[in-house]
This record gives sequence, C-alpha cells and structure tokens, in this order.
Amino acid sequence: MQVISIEQAMGLPKCLFIDTRSPSEFEQGHIPGAINVPLLEDEERAVVGTLYKQCGQEQAKQKGLEFVSGKLADMVRKISDCRAAMPDAALIVYCWRGGMRSKSVVTVLELMGIAGCQLAGGYKAYRRHVQERLTEFSLQPTLIVLCGSTGSGKTTLLQLLADRQVPVIDLEQLANHRGSAFGQVGLGRPATAQNFDAQLLLLLEQYNREPFIVLECESKRVGNVYLPDRLCDAMRTGRRVLIRSGIDTRVRRLIAEYTDVLQPQDPQIITSITSLTKRLGKKKVAGLLLDYEEGRLTEFTRTLLADYYDPLYGYETASPESFDLVVEAEDLDRAATEISQYIDRLKRR
Repeated sequence: MQVISIEQAMGLPKCLFIDTRSPSEFEQGHIPGAINVPLLEDEERAVVGTLYKQCGQEQAKQKGLEFVSGKLADMVRKISDCRAAMPDAALIVYCWRGGMRSKSVVTVLELMGIAGCQLAGGYKAYRRHVQERLTEFSLQPTLIVLCGSTGSGKTTLLQLLADRQVPVIDLEQLANHRGSAFGQVGLGRPATAQNFDAQLLLLLEQYNREPFIVLECESKRVGNVYLPDRLCDAMRTGRRVLIRSGIDTRVRRLIAEYTDVLQPQDPQIITSITSLTKRLGKKKVAGLLLDYEEGRLTEFTRTLLADYYDPLYGYETASPESFDLVVEAEDLDRAATEISQYIDRLKRR
C-alpha cells in the first residue's frame, strides 16, 4: 500500500481527498475540497469508542467490523464515482492520524482495482502543516485595507471588487461572523478554527504572486477565530483606504442587511444587546431593547451606530490625512471603481 506525506500531497497538481472520519469530525475540520465517506457514523464511532474503553481493543474491532461490513460496497461505489469525475487527480485517503480507518479503505480499494494512497499522519498532519505554514507565511502582495465605520459598505465593496477580478479575501465570510457584537446573528454556526485556517491558507497561497490583495480591516479576533500574526502585521503596514458614508445611508444598509433576521424577541439579538450593558449603561441598553421589541429599527440602528460602533472604531473622527486614500461610498459601484482605479495606478508605479 502506498503512503504519501502531506508535503508530497500539497505539491501535486490535483488531489482527490477522501475523508473516512465520522461526519462530526469532518465538520469540525477537513482538507478543503475533501469528500466525506465515513467508515463509521457518529453514533457507531461512539459505540466502538465505549467498547474500546470498557472491554478492550479486540471487541471494539469486532463491533467496528460489524458496522462497516454492510456499507463497504456503497463506500467503494461512492469513491469510484468521485474518481470517475476526477480521473487525473491523485486519490488520497485519510483519517485522523493515518491509522486503521484510512488503511482499511485503501486496502479495499486496491482489491477492487482502484489505485489510491494513504495520507501519512492523517488529518492531524494536515492541521499541523496549515498551522506551521500560517506561522511562517511570507506574504508577497501589499495589502489594501478597507477601513470605515459600521454600515459604510466594506463587505459589499469586497464583493464588487472581486467581480472586477481584483484579488480579495473576505475574512468575515471565511469566519462566518461579522466581527461585532451582533456578528453571529442570522448566520448559523461560526467557522471552526480548523476550517478557517485551511481556507485562509488556500487563498493566501493562491494570491501570493499578485501585487495586491484587498481585505477589510479586522482585529486579531474575528468571531471565534484568530488571524495569524503575519497577516496582522501585513495589515498594519499595508495601504489604508477610508470608506465614508453618511449615517442615514449606513442605517439603511444595516437594516437591509439584517431585515431577514431582525425578528421580535429573538433571544440571540436580545443577548447581543444586553452584552453592551457594561459599555453603554443600563438605561441606554433598556432603550435599545424597547426600540428593538417595538420595531423601531431606524431609531435602534441609529443609536447603536452613534453610541456604540462609531466611538468604538473612531473612523467618524479620524483624520483623512492618516489614510492613503479616502473614498466616498454613498454609491458603492462608483466607490468600487475608484478603488480599482487606485490599484491600477499603484501597479503602474
């Protein structure tokens, strides 16, 4: 059976990764693009684990074999279909540490005439590879950092610039979090650190020969994940672009963004409002709760901007001279064009 290291795999032009771990393990973190073909489902894995602790390895193996034997044909068929869709890719099977799960699947595939190899060290080796790469990553492009008050349109500008083929990394999208007290509202579960890091590394490597990358100014932490130090350092030394929009425009944009999730008595929103008590005081928070519960969204949003977000980030009182470019963003399409033209001018220097 052929075994391949993660370094060798990353150097191949195209790989088809098959993740044999349980669905919950896969969801927690996986190699980007990998296909989950679990040898054991979550409940089955729990049973085998309990048997291993209580009765020993042999009984755990026997129970695992009982679970697996009835599904091998379907697993092989699914992997075969994936292989047919990517005939020129190297087929690489992995589990948590490059142990029995991936080894047994590769063995069965070989018996069926399907060539594949086992990833040495499994997902654990890949996770270590990602962490090491991010720690030592040598970022070549200059970062164009969009700065601006909440609601100024930075996220939309990233999308518009990406549509113009400008290299963009949307950190909040990768984190599935807006990076604020209300950042998780309506977005479901945030990205895990494992998946965030893997996707970020993929984009950094993809764009590392570009002269510029555009991203939004972020703190070290975005939701539940943390940015690597190398990226934070590059953001501090990059070119800063101030995005400005009037408060009426920002209020309208935020209400439009949150319209689908600003439901009355939403416990997630109430918790987010209440979390501001230490900063705003009980009276102000009580007023925000009342405006929210009675549907006065314009007043609610304006108060949040004026009393919380704007003082927190300070862009409303920042000196334009401290930025490399100032863009008025009442019209976001026009603002995207101005930023794109600015980048083109930088390229010609």
